Amino acid sequence: MRRLTAAAGIAVALLALTACRSNPSVAAYVGDESFTEAKVDQLTEQAAKVQQTAQPGDTAAIRTEVVQLLIYNALCKRIAAEKGIKLPAVAAGPSEYETIRQESQTCVQALPLDQMKPSDEDLRKVYDNGVEIGVLDPKQSFDQIKPQLAGDPQVAGAIAVYRVLTDAAKSADVTVNPRYRPLDLPVLSAGERGAVLSAPFGQYEPGVSNS
Repeated sequence: MRRLTAAAGIAVALLALTACRSNPSVAAYVGDESFTEAKVDQLTEQAAKVQQTAQPGDTAAIRTEVVQLLIYNALCKRIAAEKGIKLPAVAAGPSEYETIRQESQTCVQALPLDQMKPSDEDLRKVYDNGVEIGVLDPKQSFDQIKPQLAGDPQVAGAIAVYRVLTDAAKSADVTVNPRYRPLDLPVLSAGERGAVLSAPFGQYEPGVSNS
């Protein structure tokens, strides 16, 4: 009976934890930090003004970008804290949205990403995605183009960002409201053709209502 009682207690605790990370008024969780839909509303309005976007259909895309930014900024700060990196102060921008953008850029620049060597698996992701969106020639095999990819500082930097973000997202148990799925942050882009490498952000809670 004691074992059953203990098991029941664990089950209740797990259910409570799940419920805490399934609040429909929350856009995303990063560790103990949460970002509400109200905050996303506020930042989306600011972002639309910065981007000079007035089309109603663009709102959903801007909201997703805002959620990406909030998670990206929070994860970068966590990484810096874990590595004992003191981030430089950032002057407040014209809006909170612009301040957060600047914080994120300053943070990622402070991380020792140049110390990370791209793995063959990482390079393969770039190659496969590059071929898929048409920026790499499929007639050239992965082995043929691998040295070029490995020697490109932009590719190496993007892979480093991808690796630290994905590792940090798992460690922080990032959870995203289903309305923003799939939530991927492009870290290496080919302009209008799309992303060559994207960092996936967080698990999705199927029990969260989108209403």
